[in-house]
Amino acid sequence: RSGGDPGRGFDLHYHRFDWTIDPAVNAIHGSVSAHFTATETLPALVLDLSDSLQVDSVLHQGQPLAFQHAGDSLWIPFPAPLATGTVDSVTVHYGATPSSSGLGSWGFDTHDGIPIIWTLSQPYGALDWWPAKQDLNDKIDSIDTYVTIPVGNRAAGNGVLVATDTLPGDQQVRFHWRHRHPIAYYLIATAVTNYVELVHTVELPADTFPMLTYAYPEDAFLAGLNAGDVLQQMPFFSQLFGTYPFADEKYGHAQMERGGGMEHQTMTFMGAYFYELAAHELAHQWFGNKVTCGSWQDLWLNEGFATYLSGLCYQYLAPQYWPGWPPAKIAVVTSEPGGSVWVPDTLDVQRLFNSRLTYTKGAMVLHTLRWVCGDSAFFNGVYNYLHDPALAFGTARTSDLQAHLEATSGLDLTEFLNDWFYGEGYPSYTLTWSQDGGGTVNVQLDQ
Repeated sequence: RSGGDPGRGFDLHYHRFDWTIDPAVNAIHGSVSAHFTATETLPALVLDLSDSLQVDSVLHQGQPLAFQHAGDSLWIPFPAPLATGTVDSVTVHYGATPSSSGLGSWGFDTHDGIPIIWTLSQPYGALDWWPAKQDLNDKIDSIDTYVTIPVGNRAAGNGVLVATDTLPGDQQVRFHWRHRHPIAYYLIATAVTNYVELVHTVELPADTFPMLTYAYPEDAFLAGLNAGDVLQQMPFFSQLFGTYPFADEKYGHAQMERGGGMEHQTMTFMGAYFYELAAHELAHQWFGNKVTCGSWQDLWLNEGFATYLSGLCYQYLAPQYWPGWPPAKIAVVTSEPGGSVWVPDTLDVQRLFNSRLTYTKGAMVLHTLRWVCGDSAFFNGVYNYLHDPALAFGTARTSDLQAHLEATSGLDLTEFLNDWFYGEGYPSYTLTWSQDGGGTVNVQLDQ
């Protein structure tokens, strides 16, 4: 998993995050412990960390190490190179006011006059607030997150809330979240404000687990309505694609001061509450979180599926809205002539998250694949894709989805994907007809 980069030849296993955050102060302070196995001789460990943050110390086996922090990289040389297969760890102590990049990796704002801090690291923003290895193909196997915050607030996090401990002096409380599934760097998140907590129970044929909502007090009613929508959508997705991937922990929502949503693993951050957004973000727990795109060029495997699944909710759960959904999406796709679903430049964040191409055209390519393959082959192929041991809780490329759909349908989808995934634009047809006196209708279709 080094990709040939010096200092990157290691496989992450476990992270312990320990942060102190006050939502009224634009700063983060704390430490991150990274546990790893060297996959090659490793003279140094290189992590991604913004120059906006100050590194106070780096500890290795309890001893301080020298380090270099420049160019948004943290270079940590070891006293002697680690041999291949060595299991080891480092702890980075750091802090300061984070910068914000991409889609807004570090949020500092107010709601109803109350301060809030939240994070949103997709695609490359984790380094703005913690020392990360920003590699989609090296998921961290498990994490523990400790967030110390002022009393009267709650800290959202990934996984199960293990404890909330009031610290001596009764001014601070420490939240401990535990997550025991592989997680991509950009899906790790926290948010801190005066949330109220809503708890619902998801009941599936084989699983029962909590749905936890952290909402602004002023929006608690809307958050409850949103939870009701998700309680309908969750069994539907579980029936189609297999039980919710993190049913041994939870699903949840935390509100943030940003439009849209972000599918942080087990705890979506919501900037608004409406049916289609709730479905989209829930769908990501399968498409994006359980199976994550192995390259940002294949982001449609996350976003195209999530967009399409929100449409499926209309088709099967609210059919009165379905007839208008496909033509509305087609109108969006055909509003401009160019652009492929495949992303040629992964450093162009606006192109990555192009709503017309990555989301909407990606969804309509899936809808067309469903028609080409037939319902049975399409849904069986997608199910197999999600449950492939080589992909589940890991990463996938478009070729992996293609292989599973070809296996269930018996079709060769190469030409289809060349036209609709890699290719740009869409065909334009002219239909003319005439009728002679004998009742014969002549139709001509030109492309």
